[in-house]
Amino acid sequence: MKSPNGFTLIESIMAMILIGFAMVTLTSFLYPQVERSATPHYQMRASHLQQSIMSRILSRAFDEQSDEQGGQYRCGENDLQGQPTTCTLPANLGKDSNEGVDSFNDVDDYIGCWWTDSVSDCGSTTVAGRLSDLLDMSSASEYAHFTVFINVRYVDSSGNASSIITDLKRISLTVDAGNYGSYPLVSFRGNY
Repeated sequence: MKSPNGFTLIESIMAMILIGFAMVTLTSFLYPQVERSATPHYQMRASHLQQSIMSRILSRAFDEQSDEQGGQYRCGENDLQGQPTTCTLPANLGKDSNEGVDSFNDVDDYIGCWWTDSVSDCGSTTVAGRLSDLLDMSSASEYAHFTVFINVRYVDSSGNASSIITDLKRISLTVDAGNYGSYPLVSFRGNY
């Protein structure tokens, strides 16, 4: 009589233990790779959002007191009636009282934190408003979980922050994509 071929109970248990170790090792190697595969997608979306918002900001005047109708005069110069104008003081940069996004007319009106999920995403930064207010409503849903931080400062010709009025403002825009990184973008707007 021939003995039956097959696994014994102990051999089966050992095989299951080895397969379990192999699965744990494989999963711990692949899971981080899968999670990182979304990063380029978020980088591209953050870049698109940055470019869109920065284009909007740069299309505005240098300052509240600058001519909005074609640059016939700059802040710090006489207006068309010969009256002197002054640029906004560094301590007063930011949106004007009761000014909505639709009436933003100069680059420093955008200062603050623009959020999608929760105001708490802004931390200690001054809350400017919802990101959906800044974007058209059709594209706001594409940027769920994104937070945008915007800061505008006067800078000298070397790009260093200045405590006095200069002819150059640095616009710092940072898109925070949560677990997928924070992406800064800097641009300059001259008083011309």
